[in-house]
Amino acid sequence: MVNPECGRTPEFIDFQSKFRLDELEIATVHGWRLSLRPKQLTLGSMVLSVVSGVCNHADLTPDEGAGLVDGFALSELLAREVFGAVRINVLCLMMQDPIVHFHILPRYDRPRTYAGRTWIDVDWPGPPVVGAGEDDLSVLQVLGHDLRSGVLRLRG
Repeated sequence: MVNPECGRTPEFIDFQSKFRLDELEIATVHGWRLSLRPKQLTLGSMVLSVVSGVCNHADLTPDEGAGLVDGFALSELLAREVFGAVRINVLCLMMQDPIVHFHILPRYDRPRTYAGRTWIDVDWPGPPVVGAGEDDLSVLQVLGHDLRSGVLRLRG
């Protein structure tokens, strides 16, 4: 059930626009949309957001609750397979954007060269610091293409 306070309201539309969900979508999985995060905090940063647009975890349907696990699994497999991430960190902040969503941050124990640049996880092995990130369109296009190709390989 869609919470009448969120759902397809201006907040939901703003969320879709801010995170450029249509443009940066990687895959949908059981009620969740996995997309590339427009501002890359670490190489391959993603956002996992509920398709229904609910604003409270308590309003998730049982199917959406089960689908969340599948979304986390897909994001972790992609981060490892495509970029060589050591692990992922998952943040659910929802302070400015009320739609239920998670920031998926792949973590790296050493520098990675990808999409024409060297990526350094400066916070490793500590918790990630959320701040400004890489938002170069050409970089996002390469990362998005490679992640979508990774989904096709995994779903084989």
